[in-house]
Amino acid sequence: MGFFIITIFVISIFFSLLEERMIKDRLPVYLIIGLLLVLVSAFKVVGVDPDSDNYEYTFLHYDASKSFFSIEYSYIFLSWVVHFFTDDVHGLFLIYALMGVGIKLYAIPKFTNLWFLPVAMYISYYYVAHECMQIRTGVLSGMFLLAIIAQGDGNKRKAFLFLLIGTLFHYSGIILFLMLLLSNKQMTKKQRTKWMLVIPIAYLLYLFGFSFLFNGTLNIPYISDRIALYQSATEKGIGNFASVNVFSPFQLLTVFLYYYLMYFYETIEKFNPYFPLLMKLLNLGIFFYVAFAFFPVLAQRVSMLYETVCIIVYTNIYYTLKPRWASISIIFLIGLLFLNYSLPYLGIDLFWKV
Repeated sequence: MGFFIITIFVISIFFSLLEERMIKDRLPVYLIIGLLLVLVSAFKVVGVDPDSDNYEYTFLHYDASKSFFSIEYSYIFLSWVVHFFTDDVHGLFLIYALMGVGIKLYAIPKFTNLWFLPVAMYISYYYVAHECMQIRTGVLSGMFLLAIIAQGDGNKRKAFLFLLIGTLFHYSGIILFLMLLLSNKQMTKKQRTKWMLVIPIAYLLYLFGFSFLFNGTLNIPYISDRIALYQSATEKGIGNFASVNVFSPFQLLTVFLYYYLMYFYETIEKFNPYFPLLMKLLNLGIFFYVAFAFFPVLAQRVSMLYETVCIIVYTNIYYTLKPRWASISIIFLIGLLFLNYSLPYLGIDLFWKV
């Protein structure tokens, strides 16, 4: 599975080098790459990742899972539909892969004229995390991208609807409704400075303690139950939320790239009409990861959702460096680093263990 993911990643980078010459002919290649991503996600071996066994069990026993507090009704409903045709969980995986991959590949061209570089960035991390593992979140993150476009165009009702649909697939989407408070208006230098200060503030909160605000009084239906469940797993060292390292190379690279792209803000916004909103959302992702590091499940879940925008945002490095092959090479190296962090979740060590 890892071999196929790496191969499709390299193919995407290769076609990004040729994209300017094949503008009129790139759609078939784009669709073929999308089809390959759907097939790899849909027909993975159950057990290759930490979540697929649980998904299969719930699929096979969906009648016993008809509880608002166990799993989203959308999963139960789709399981019920698939059972009319097959008892193989891969039928369900196929539906989620078509939605998760399909929505993202539909959204990408609406953000940028570059198609293959965003796909490469998507494959390098979020494809593994969302389409190969957290398949319900994969649909949510796709709807999030559509909501960003609607919000950026000033259509808050449409953005709200996209977020609502996404939340039906994973209830963590509730936290994404904060986006409706943000605008896509061009940021002044003063406003950009204020946003850039948010990240140092997050690190100060981390260093001096922020957990006193969460002393067990949080009581939100379903959400509190899920957080308690994840927190219990964290305390036992179960799952992927055992700890958060706010000074890890991966996190520091994210912070560096945020400031790098903000430095070239005026250059990039000419090419990306949604850049102001995207950078605000990336900022929130970094803030949640650092400030809530004392609560690993919350920090990782929320930050990963908001940082889905990295699929688009990191592609903008393309506009900051010349010649073109140099910027694509930098993005390729960043993608390789992200693959190194994502593939171990599938039991594959690319370069070094993380």
